[in-house]
Amino acid sequence: MLSAVAVLVWLTVGVAPIARADPSSPTAYATLGLTEVTPSTVTSSSGDTVTVRGRIVNTAGRSISDVDVRLQRGNAVTESYQLRSSLTSPSAQFGVTSSTTRVTGTLRAGKSVDFAITVPVSGAGGLGLTSSGVYPLMVDVTGTPHDSGTVSIADSRTLLPVLSLPADRARARDYVDPASGSPGVPLLGRDGSIAPNTTSPAAFTMIWPLAASPQEAAGVLGGGTSKLRLISDSLGHSLQPDGRLGMALQALESLAGVDGTASDQAPTTAGGPPSDDPVRDSVCLAVDPDLISTVKSMADGYAITEDPADPEAPTHDGQGAATAASWLHDLTQVASRMCVTALPYAQAGLDSLRTINDADLAKRAVLSPYDAVDALLGVKTVRGLTVPATGTLTSDGRDLLTELGVQSAAIASTSLVPLDADRAPDSGTPSGRYRSQGVRLQSYDVAVSAALGGAGLTPVVPAIMPNWQQPNLSSESAVSRRQTAAAALAFPMLDAPPAQPNGESGDADLPTTGRSSFVMPPTYWSPTVQDAQALRDTAALMLSSGTARPVPLSTVIDEMPAANATARLETPGDIQPDAAAGYPITQTDGETVRQRLDRIDHLQAALVGNADTVTTPAEYMAPLRDDLLRAVSSASTTDNSVARGQRDERLTAVGATLTNMQQGVSLLDPSGRYTLASERSPLLLVVRNTLALPIRVRLDIDAPSSLEVGDVGTVEIPAAGTRQLQIPTHATSSEPATVHISLVTSSDVPLSTPVELSVYANAYGKPLFWITIGAAAILILLTARRLWHRFRGEPDPADEDRPEPDEDDLEQATLSYQYRLAAERAAEEVFESDPAGETGRRDGAPNDGAPNSDGPTDSGASDSGERA
Repeated sequence: MLSAVAVLVWLTVGVAPIARADPSSPTAYATLGLTEVTPSTVTSSSGDTVTVRGRIVNTAGRSISDVDVRLQRGNAVTESYQLRSSLTSPSAQFGVTSSTTRVTGTLRAGKSVDFAITVPVSGAGGLGLTSSGVYPLMVDVTGTPHDSGTVSIADSRTLLPVLSLPADRARARDYVDPASGSPGVPLLGRDGSIAPNTTSPAAFTMIWPLAASPQEAAGVLGGGTSKLRLISDSLGHSLQPDGRLGMALQALESLAGVDGTASDQAPTTAGGPPSDDPVRDSVCLAVDPDLISTVKSMADGYAITEDPADPEAPTHDGQGAATAASWLHDLTQVASRMCVTALPYAQAGLDSLRTINDADLAKRAVLSPYDAVDALLGVKTVRGLTVPATGTLTSDGRDLLTELGVQSAAIASTSLVPLDADRAPDSGTPSGRYRSQGVRLQSYDVAVSAALGGAGLTPVVPAIMPNWQQPNLSSESAVSRRQTAAAALAFPMLDAPPAQPNGESGDADLPTTGRSSFVMPPTYWSPTVQDAQALRDTAALMLSSGTARPVPLSTVIDEMPAANATARLETPGDIQPDAAAGYPITQTDGETVRQRLDRIDHLQAALVGNADTVTTPAEYMAPLRDDLLRAVSSASTTDNSVARGQRDERLTAVGATLTNMQQGVSLLDPSGRYTLASERSPLLLVVRNTLALPIRVRLDIDAPSSLEVGDVGTVEIPAAGTRQLQIPTHATSSEPATVHISLVTSSDVPLSTPVELSVYANAYGKPLFWITIGAAAILILLTARRLWHRFRGEPDPADEDRPEPDEDDLEQATLSYQYRLAAERAAEEVFESDPAGETGRRDGAPNDGAPNSDGPTDSGASDSGERA
């Protein structure tokens, strides 16, 4: 008995404290990276020792002698926040210290050395574990730098989950046979082993998010009419096999059992029959449709803009088209073998959507993603549970979900407070589900989320984690962070109420999450294949031991209506409300978004789509609506200035594109003066349309009263073409008239710049009209007067001053036109042959005017007689 007491005192007190160096300090002596922790979870069958391997690098610039390593552990984690805070605890709180192991006698400057330390799970010189749970574990390396005393030169902190314990002779002495009726140590076996606590198995469901911060540059029109523009090529790099999304996909392939060469699978059906893999049944892939649609467009080629705020800025070609196509193909295969659900589009913030107050945009963000993911991945998504991006839900966000008909959401346990019948704070329900007015809430532990986010290629921290729960992971190795994540995943399953001697579950107060192990990693986490395997192995171990049971997401959704325990929504402690809500949009920016939406709606209403057009108006304008959702994306950074800058860039770019669309449909200004050929000549104008779709327009004309301008109604201008318009006019004056002509869509959106015409008409107005009427009246009177006299056979007095015609005129009047014409021609011939008249004078001279005896004596009379 005395020896046992001595051992216990040694374990709890340990050795004298040793001076420690801050690993982030410039004067740190060494760095420590773990390469292996075996076993990753202690069980009754994993052996009675724990082995830790790693590498030490001397960064002190001088030799270090007597380098030793030891393990220290703290007390079991009892509250989930300790999963993070215990990693920042002072070394004194790691009260159990193992025996030391010599690593090397001398470690020279800049050199490294590998080490391995193996200690017993229980007993002297080991970890002294006596029950299941999750324990903080510190690997401490001591040494003596040159010209210095013995100090702790480096340490690494992680967590060690304990499901059960192997046989132990010391514990076996405390075993009590249940048949004796005497109380004994719960779960203690005859051989001193400790069995898993299966009296209250946790309901295990895990959401596996796959998302990226929005990368599409705003202001690009859709329907294949414009090339995709990205704000950078970081997404292309991320899709590479060694990038964040590339490694995340490989992790998913490992989880889904896809080797990357399998043939395409049939689409998964929501709530389908369970497979033979309980872990896979419990995990549901949550996809952001913004990421998938962007990757799909990247596969057709894309460009990188130099100015995200300018949709017409210079660009250069992106390099990841082939990678994007391959990544999307592999993801489709993975999705065909897993449960799939959808995240809100571009992680749009619910509070921002509430501020904007546009029902269609809210539906596009919350409800439409399911259809989008179905179409992009060829699956049937599980629907009915909304996962807010930041893990919190305010009353505004809850009211938005209610208006959309969404009845269930998953939020962090720190953002709600369970209430009893008197609305006083209460302990959690076993299911971890609650009701806030009309919305049912599934709670999850944000500390577990933070631990999972700490693993992988790039550690991320949920925005709702207080600073004091954020350990510095910069000096921790991937193995250390992976071990911490696996232990955190196991914590809700191991944190069961203490079992009673009769084998039943205890009656202790439950946390807000209850006995639910609903797991939601950060949206932008980056697990590797090794991380995924470690998490899978941990979950499989918990499920197979009976500590947890698999619950598919579809089952969670089916059971949500039964949640009747009331909870109050609140902001997580030590977090600013704006940060907790993802920096929601301001009222000013909300008004800007509403104005942009109004212009989009009205322009779309004027566009024409048919079988001959390249796309539809809805598809043509859809990217601009998506840009507005990206503008209200919950910040992927805790730097509000960065988030605000990205929002302003997107709103500016959308506004610029809408303005360019309005300017793209214009009247070709004829300039100068415009002269009408007559008072009713039409105005001829040409309308040009540079858009990819036909558009319906009309003219708003402002003209003076002296120029009446007709209405041509609504006309359709062809895509990328022109059309001439004839505008009917009626000028009532020859005075110049100034006409202002504006072009607007059929839905009243102003287009381009109005034109101003100076119009001149050949019209004299009313005086000319009355002069014409008077002249016509006089003409009619004169005609009537002449006809009156003719009908009565009276000479017209107007002819009395005319002379009487002579005989020659009367004779000519009796001749026909042909005879008179022949006579005129004969006379002309005589005149040409004897122009001076000499023949006539010779004939008449001898006779002195007497008649010629050779010719007829009265030819004129004879001729007259014959004609008569």
